[in-house]
Amino acid sequence: MKRTDYLPGIDCGFIQDDSLYKVNTDTVALGMFLDPMIHKSVMDIGTNTGALLMYCRQKRAGRLIGVDIHQDALSIAEENLKACTDDYELICTRIQDLEHDPVDVIVCNPPFFEMNNVTEDEYLKEALFEQSLPPEELFQAFRRLLKDNGEIYLIYQADRWPELYELCLKYRLKIMKIQYVHDISSPHALRILLKLKIGKMSKLKVLKPVLIKAGKILEYEKLL
Repeated sequence: MKRTDYLPGIDCGFIQDDSLYKVNTDTVALGMFLDPMIHKSVMDIGTNTGALLMYCRQKRAGRLIGVDIHQDALSIAEENLKACTDDYELICTRIQDLEHDPVDVIVCNPPFFEMNNVTEDEYLKEALFEQSLPPEELFQAFRRLLKDNGEIYLIYQADRWPELYELCLKYRLKIMKIQYVHDISSPHALRILLKLKIGKMSKLKVLKPVLIKAGKILEYEKLL
């Protein structure tokens, strides 16, 4: 069943469907992490219902491109995007198969869990577990689909940071800034937010952590 929800930081309503993967704190944390994107072309890998593209639009991005393997999710993404822009493109395909002109920015909240035997729901398996988009194939897509000075905004499991670091080195991606996401009930960071850019390594900005309590980001407005 479709319904209109509130997407933190976004002025217009946001349509979700109970049968599809819903926006959570990962989506909102990544939306908060984005820098201004004035007139830049942006591609969202695994766009689902378009929440991250709406955050990009809020950051004054230009052309918005959403890629997902589920047409039903893209249909809802279209409803969401047409309420705030007409400069968008939605593509139903695996990112591994996509041929597209390079873009300025890629944003991605990818499937990053390693085990896939906890649910029989094929939709959830593809949305949550890395078998549908292994990290190596994701980084290959970054290099293939970005312009020479392109930027990436990514959220991933914090405990896989060493693996991501090695992929950054392998694919010559500069780490520009990082931010950890903590649930106050956990002793360790749950997620890591990364801004990457094509080029050599340099000093990076480490931002104050994002804190989550009872499924909500604390002091959201102060972190924007």
